[in-house]
Amino acid sequence: MMSYSILNLSYDFTIEQLFAKNKQETEQYFEFQKEFSREDNVFLLVHKNASDFNPQFLDSLENLVTQIKDSPYFLDAISLVDIKSSFYGDEEGKESNQISSRLLNMVSSDSTYGAIWLKLKDSHNTFDKRSIVIKFLKTITKKYDWDWTFSGLPIVRNTYVDYMIQDNIKFIPPVGLILIIALAFLFRRWVYVVLPLITVLITAIWILGIMSISGKGLNVMTYMVPTLLFIIGVSDSIHFLSRFNIYFDKGIELKKSLRLSMDDMGIALFLTSLTTAIGFLALLYSSIAIVQEFGVFIASGVFIAYLLTLTFIPSMMMILKSSIKSVDKSEETKRFKLLKKFSTIVKNRPKQVVIFSLMLTTLFFGGALKVNTGSSLLSDLHPQSSLYIDLKNVENWFGGILPMEIIISKNDSIEKPMHDKDIMHHVKDLQNKLTNMFPQSNWISMQRVLEEVLYEMNPTLDFPPDQETLDQLYMITQDQIETLINFEENKIRISGMLPDLTSEELEVVEDTLETFIKNKFPKWLSVVITGTMPVALNTNNYLVLDLFSGFGLAFIFISIIMSLLFLSFRIGLISMLPNLIPIIFAAGYLGFMGIPIRPPIAITFSICLGIAVDDSLHFLFRFWQERKNNSNLETAISNTIETTGLAMLTSTIVLVSGFLVITVSNFIPTSQFGVISAITLTVAFITDVTLLPSLLYLFPIKSSKKNIND
Repeated sequence: MMSYSILNLSYDFTIEQLFAKNKQETEQYFEFQKEFSREDNVFLLVHKNASDFNPQFLDSLENLVTQIKDSPYFLDAISLVDIKSSFYGDEEGKESNQISSRLLNMVSSDSTYGAIWLKLKDSHNTFDKRSIVIKFLKTITKKYDWDWTFSGLPIVRNTYVDYMIQDNIKFIPPVGLILIIALAFLFRRWVYVVLPLITVLITAIWILGIMSISGKGLNVMTYMVPTLLFIIGVSDSIHFLSRFNIYFDKGIELKKSLRLSMDDMGIALFLTSLTTAIGFLALLYSSIAIVQEFGVFIASGVFIAYLLTLTFIPSMMMILKSSIKSVDKSEETKRFKLLKKFSTIVKNRPKQVVIFSLMLTTLFFGGALKVNTGSSLLSDLHPQSSLYIDLKNVENWFGGILPMEIIISKNDSIEKPMHDKDIMHHVKDLQNKLTNMFPQSNWISMQRVLEEVLYEMNPTLDFPPDQETLDQLYMITQDQIETLINFEENKIRISGMLPDLTSEELEVVEDTLETFIKNKFPKWLSVVITGTMPVALNTNNYLVLDLFSGFGLAFIFISIIMSLLFLSFRIGLISMLPNLIPIIFAAGYLGFMGIPIRPPIAITFSICLGIAVDDSLHFLFRFWQERKNNSNLETAISNTIETTGLAMLTSTIVLVSGFLVITVSNFIPTSQFGVISAITLTVAFITDVTLLPSLLYLFPIKSSKKNIND
């Protein structure tokens, strides 16, 4: 049933998905869209120009643009042929196109490339319909060998989805192969390999089915859900089967071995699932819906994997009991060498282990202090990707394709029209400031349209002219300015296309503009800076803060769980220190490598904390059982490292290998997420089998035999 529902699962990417909820910037952006029009529906088709702009080339271009205009997809199409009225005769909309073509960048600075600006209809601004439009454009432009480059936010959106689909195709097979190799290496029996794989496959199918039924598609965050469930979900199976094999190897019959394993691991696996889920549920603290959904779906998948581990796997083992055999102990002995070395180091040098760990942590903490949040929208893409290359080329030729909007509104108590001479004077000053800051970018406004028409009427007049002339200009340009002023006629917009700025660069731009406006504008005129790029970059900073706050809450909750579980504040502190150090290592790596914190990277910390603490729980549970059976501290620690440590090592290898597969992603933040997760979990395993037992040696829990048994 769930597999069938997956057929209706949708892919989509909109930059608005990354906007923070209930933030002023987001509310201003959607208010702008409601009052004006969308600014995320512009295609920019770039073509190579003929060296001499001969009539044959212009005729071919006119023919192509006519085909585009005759299609049912676009509101408008503006190209080089609109610059001269002779090419369109008396066609309706001619004057509007001529004015727009003079306001837009139609030719690159070296005249090598020309542009066709297309405005997509709202009815076709969905993933499936944009795909049809893009296919149509690529088909008709193939007839013209002009070295085409396609850009604009509609292209970005659909290409992101294509990259997400490619990622899933690249991720799942190697992750599946890693699981097969790791499980085969650990258990050497096909049943022990197949059952965990089926368990995580069922888990992934159920979660994808739930996503489809609930109307949630795969987006730039949740597209990783299947891969992560494959990587994370198999850990429970590894620990359960490792414990089962210990009992079964002692000659205990199958059913009893399963029951004992379920008794031993039921609570331990529930608690590790709980701590892992807390790491993901910490993402609910985020103000971005798709990040919250990502956390909820993965957390749900973790518990589904837990339930299947304790129901599906034992049931199948009873059905396949003739195929169940214990793992050859001689094979296991070869894998104990590394763990025995850890055990020896801990036993002989616990103080040195603690001192070295703290020194290394201090070093990486210094690197963590260098971490910054400066990033840009296009920095998600690999510089070698075709989309990144195309967008950067267009940025160099035409000034950029990322929208920025400046909304100017007047106080309702001021009885002046928005085309008033005073307002137009201030708007012109602001527009000149923007042009000086970004000389290659397009800046379109009502003021520019009025100024252009005035120039056509009388090139000798300066703008703004007298109010009577402005009133006339306003009346005759209604068609051209209808999207540049709102319905109530108390707000106007300045629209621009910017290059790919980092959040730090954008902050400088906004500060500069705010200072200019404060000094030059009267108090009855207010200005709001909005648009896709400013809102996305500003809310990125909010998200990073939210995610770190979520990490703090996750750390507190998990610490409380650990303390309550063992009824010891000391145990809670001892167990959390080895899991805090890997987070500091990861942050230090970011600082030393100069990698900025972005949302996909910020989520790593709470996620990895939830996963990493699993090993601490398994270690302490086993250690507690060893103390129950043998009060000798040294023996209890050694046995724990050499038994539970084997399952911990295997699950860490699976997790790290799986996360390293993610490093081949088409998206840099996703790739970095894989690297940082691998580093964090590797360090977490090492601290759990060295620092944690060393702390248990140096700060032994003083409990009676009765309390240990309890």
